[in-house]
This record gives sequence, C-alpha cells and structure tokens, in this order.
Amino acid sequence: MKLKKSLGQNFLQDAVFLEKIYKSSGINSKSEVIEIGPGDGALTKLIVEQAKDTLAFEIDERFASKLTKDFEKKAFQVKCADFLSVNLKELKFLNPIIVGNLPYNVSSQIILKIIESNINFESSIFLIQKELANRFVPENKSTKISIQSKIFTEIEKLFDIPPGAFDPEPKVFSTLIKITPNKKYEEFYNSYPSFKKILSRCFQNPRKQIKHALKQMNLDEKVYSFDETSRAEDLEINHYFEILKYYENEI
Repeated sequence: MKLKKSLGQNFLQDAVFLEKIYKSSGINSKSEVIEIGPGDGALTKLIVEQAKDTLAFEIDERFASKLTKDFEKKAFQVKCADFLSVNLKELKFLNPIIVGNLPYNVSSQIILKIIESNINFESSIFLIQKELANRFVPENKSTKISIQSKIFTEIEKLFDIPPGAFDPEPKVFSTLIKITPNKKYEEFYNSYPSFKKILSRCFQNPRKQIKHALKQMNLDEKVYSFDETSRAEDLEINHYFEILKYYENEI
C-alpha cells in the first residue's frame, strides 16, 4: 500500500522499539485505550492483546478498513476520522490511556487539543519529532508550549528513536513522551484564555526583554518578583501567573 507523504505516514517497524513503547504505556487488562493514527497496526497489535477495549482514529480510509478486518475478533473499533475534528467530550471512555505515533506536521495541535480540552485521561504516550519534544520539555529555558502544557499536565521525555526504525525513514530523530494530568494549577483553569493571550504576547519576541511585552499590555508599572529585563524564556510558570493577576484586574 503506497504511503501518503501529506499525512506524515512514517510507520515504526522496529519490534524492539514497538515493545518498549507498549511497555512504557502501562496498558493492562483493565485499560481502555485510544490510539491516534494506528496506520498499519504494528503497535495496535500489541495493544489489543492486553487492553480491555481500544478505540482508534485513523484518517486514511485504506488503513481504517485494513485494521477493521485485522482486529475484527478483538475488543477494537476504528473510526475513519481526523482526530483534530473529533469532539473529545463525546468519547466513550472515562479515563483512557491515549497513545500514538503522531504525524510530525500536526503533533503539537493534537497534543494541545487533548491538554486544553481538560478531559479525563490516565496518561498519554506519544511518539513525536525530537525537536518538538525538546520544546515541550526544554532543558533550561521556557517555551510558550512548555508553559501552556504545564498548567494542565506534567510531561517527561522517555527515550529517542532513530530514523532507521521507521519506514519510510524520516530525516530526524523521534522521542517518546509521557503526558500525565496534573491538577496542581486547577485554580487557573477558568483563566486559561487570558493566560494564552499573555503567553502569545510575551513570546511574540522571546529574545526581547519582558518589559516590552508588559508595556504593550499596560502592565509595566506593576511590582513583580522577577527582573523585568528578563526575557520571556527566562520566566517560569508562576511568573506568568503574576502577570495574569494584573492582566485580569485591568480587563
């Protein structure tokens, strides 16, 4: 079956890495699983052998049909749909494990859709481009996407996978990440739309001193615990909560 480059179809074929991903997911006989982009079903095969129930979303009709036939005797259902168009509030599982080898071109959109929806899920295990994983979990400096995700979840990098483990081979390394819901900042959930606006303004020019973004929001004359000559990437999530407090008092 000819693969479609437009859909980012790079299928993981290495049995050792497939097993590592499966074991990292923590799936057991009580697990309800959502798989995004199962493709040829290499990972799906491991999942359905153990999981209580599995729901897959596959955008390519050819593979959706193949998966339906391959796993017709398992507790498995596949929906031929673009996951980005799915209403997550209508999912039948109450606390699923979500897994997927995500297409590079829509990985961040899929992850943010899940995180921002604030649905219940046990954990998410995603294989994504290493560069994006480093933006979600930066070593030293903050990124917009790392702060966005941190308000709802904790994200950790598990291990890298080389291009040679895929068919066809991508040009870059991939990284497996684990996302776990975290209610630590639940008090700020209702303010998330304003929080996103603040992050967009502050990270519009991440190398500029934060005082310029504060001035644009008319918040430059407030008292902060951080140095206003710092850059957006130097601030941590609690610093942005400080800005949020002043921002909401102004609107």
